Amino acid sequence: MGNEGEDTLLPLENKKYGATSGYNQSTHMQTYTAGEDSSRLAEMAKEFGLARQRQTRQNVRERVPVPLSMLNKFVYERLLDPGFEDIRMRSIYTSHGELDDDDDERRQLLGRRPSWKEDGVEEEQDPHAHSMGGDLTSAVLGIIKGMVGPAILYLPHGFANAGYVCAVPILLFSTVLFLSSSACLLDSWKLESQRAFELTALEAGRKRARRTILSYPELAYRALGAAGETIVKVGIAAMQSGVCLTYLIFVPQNLSASTLQLFKVDIPPTYFMSVMLVFQIPMSWIRDIRKLTITNLLANILILYGLITCLGFALANALQSEEGRGPLAEIDYKFNRLEPFNSGWFLFIGTSVLLFEGSITLLVPLQEAVYREEDRKKFPSVYRRVILGIITFYTFFGIFCWMSFGKDVKTVMTTSLPEGNIATTVQLAYSVAVIFTFPLQNFPSLEIACRSISGAMQACCGKSTSKLQSRNLIASVLVCLLAVVAISTMNSLDKVVSLMGSLLGCPLAFVFPPLIHNSLDPSISAGRRFQNKAVASLGLCAMVLAS
Repeated sequence: MGNEGEDTLLPLENKKYGATSGYNQSTHMQTYTAGEDSSRLAEMAKEFGLARQRQTRQNVRERVPVPLSMLNKFVYERLLDPGFEDIRMRSIYTSHGELDDDDDERRQLLGRRPSWKEDGVEEEQDPHAHSMGGDLTSAVLGIIKGMVGPAILYLPHGFANAGYVCAVPILLFSTVLFLSSSACLLDSWKLESQRAFELTALEAGRKRARRTILSYPELAYRALGAAGETIVKVGIAAMQSGVCLTYLIFVPQNLSASTLQLFKVDIPPTYFMSVMLVFQIPMSWIRDIRKLTITNLLANILILYGLITCLGFALANALQSEEGRGPLAEIDYKFNRLEPFNSGWFLFIGTSVLLFEGSITLLVPLQEAVYREEDRKKFPSVYRRVILGIITFYTFFGIFCWMSFGKDVKTVMTTSLPEGNIATTVQLAYSVAVIFTFPLQNFPSLEIACRSISGAMQACCGKSTSKLQSRNLIASVLVCLLAVVAISTMNSLDKVVSLMGSLLGCPLAFVFPPLIHNSLDPSISAGRRFQNKAVASLGLCAMVLAS
């Protein structure tokens, strides 16, 4: 047999498929075993007078797996798949209301449906269908991508400021609240998804119905009205802007330390801030962040390299003894010298909450991205286990690096590494990773802010300010404003991190999801309703205490 899809296909110019064309069913069936051509299906649809063609079916010929093909499949389906970027774009999507006729851009970006939800495509359990959605492995990778980032480097300094007697319980307490709150959001999604499914099935008068795309802001709208949706969207925008603010402090400090080590030249961080803006302003104009899949992959690789190298430095430092103690005895000696309590413990509340900033907004889109029904049922338990695993690693990383580098470990831990070329590569790796990650993190806030500002200007001034309503112009101004704030808070990164986590993270992660669940579920038990109120109250207390 020759190339797939060629030896069994009949030339279109010589073969017709109408009732009188001599159509050979056995010949047509053979094409299913060798793959299909989209243009041929379009020709057939036109011949039969159909409005649209069906999706092509993939080649189902049995193949013997070889290591190289399996590696290629892993790279393309797990690493280079833009699904995570697509999920981030849909995290602020709301399905209520009508889109304007000239709002094609938003329809394509925020209203994009996964391929298995496209209009005119039935949701059939077809093992040959292409891009039918993600599995649990993809979901786990999405959870890790959304949660693990440069924020982990703030933990050693946070532990040192709080002391382990306070820091560990605060982190565990925050994790318990977050898992309870995330369960509320998932239960709300399940309830509303089922309602929407039943409603569309009833309206369409058919057995199968398409799911309605939901998100955190959409659930807030359904539970708390337009005011709730606005508050959640503003909170998401402010939180993501705050994260990008820390990036604008983090990168210049790292690059300043790197140039001092490499070239013995002390360049002020504000200079690197200007260089970073030259790169980030054009990147903020990109609305289809799926185009950044490659840079996001490189950022993840650099972050992984940085984490492994930092742990290697911490282990080498922890085992280094000046008094001849053995490795375990030295670790025990240094751990016992850690201060159990420090006066800066209240700052750690916000730091611990900030760890969850990327996870709560992506929770619903990640759940929706899991296609198979049995995998969807497993997702909540898988999500809990992954979060607990990440927090366990965070706790170990924070305490071990604090023990290794001492109580004077800096807010940006990479600037506390021993001087040398390897340490400099870590600083550069994290700097490049953050530069690549910045557009992804800033997308939700820019999308919300630019649309809100443009809408307000149009309502106030009409089309006379149409040039000022340009998204690129508004995005550029917002990035520059972030840079101005970053310059004024350059030496207060720990306080910025704590304030963001407490003032913005607590309401988003702890307060609103329980309230949404109580409002949307009329059959909720009295015990669960009380539990939700308790979680929301504790979140408010944490916000006030740490702010």
